[in-house]
Amino acid sequence: MSIWNSILGASIVVLVFVIAFAIIYYFVGAKGMKSQKEHFKKLHQSLAPGQQVKFSNGLYGTVKVINQKKDTVDIEVKSGTVIEVSRYAISEIIK
Repeated sequence: MSIWNSILGASIVVLVFVIAFAIIYYFVGAKGMKSQKEHFKKLHQSLAPGQQVKFSNGLYGTVKVINQKKDTVDIEVKSGTVIEVSRYAISEIIK
């Protein structure tokens, strides 16, 4: 009976550690996601025509028109071509 008690005790300790690490990971991740969400909310609200923007894939362009109804933005790229993209695809405003 003694060996089974030690196995049960070790299993409980391992289970407690796994649960503790999962809780810590959740709270640290939730804090990071909250600050990232606030950053992008401010970024998308401050978009204005004439601003230089960067996309997460490395594309740069200038905001021409903001379409509020469709949540899209018309972006002019270096070649002069105007493309319509989701406003949520913009990752940075270049100052």
